[in-house]
Amino acid sequence: MNRKTQLLEENDGPGWITTFADLMTLLLVFFVLLFSISSIEREAFEEAARSLNIALSRDAAPSSLIPLLEPAAETTRVPDPNEPVLINRDAELADQMRFQQALVDSINVELQEIVQELEGSLAEKDMGSWVEIGTPRDGKLNLKVNAAVMFDQGSVEIRRSMMPLLDSILEVVLENPSFKLEIHGHTDDQPVDPERFPSNWELSAFRATAVLRFLVEGGLTPQRVVASGYGDSMPLLPNISDENRAANRRIEFVLERVELPR
Repeated sequence: MNRKTQLLEENDGPGWITTFADLMTLLLVFFVLLFSISSIEREAFEEAARSLNIALSRDAAPSSLIPLLEPAAETTRVPDPNEPVLINRDAELADQMRFQQALVDSINVELQEIVQELEGSLAEKDMGSWVEIGTPRDGKLNLKVNAAVMFDQGSVEIRRSMMPLLDSILEVVLENPSFKLEIHGHTDDQPVDPERFPSNWELSAFRATAVLRFLVEGGLTPQRVVASGYGDSMPLLPNISDENRAANRRIEFVLERVELPR
């Protein structure tokens, strides 16, 4: 036998065949494990892991190479400071409503003090009966003066006798700079002289503007006062009698805070 044949026979033993067979077995077990790992139950996976351990280490302990699945350790999530915080919108809106109502109540108290000041000033001039002073409500105070008292019929010029009344209103507004004043002109539904005013809209607007001009000339800044004419669009009473129509012809003063915080 020559030397080449002798070397082949020496290498042709059972050792490498066994190693190759073990490798193929391990590959088969590995791919079967990958195929089934997504759906198997915990017990089945543990059994497969034990079998794989036995195949990989003949003499070693079954669990020496691949540890069985252990429950994952519990972790505590640390909140991200940049992560937006969800707010209970209902609770937030309720808090805003309570704050707004408390603010309105506080303003009503201030307006009640203004009412007392105005009543005292009008009483000194014996003119309290010419002004209907409302109760502060929703952060506003409403005053009404009959147009027949302040203006001649169809006129937009303020009667001299009513100027002291306007002075009293001007005084309390000037002493309370956190409030603004709205002047509203109103008429009844009777037609006006078309040669002077196209409609009741113009008559009511001119009367409200005349009052505004008087107050501004007395020192009230234009930014705190506004005048509007409503014609016969907002009657207090149905225009079905002379008495009701007389009540509807009026000048209203609405005093309210310059701006409510949100």
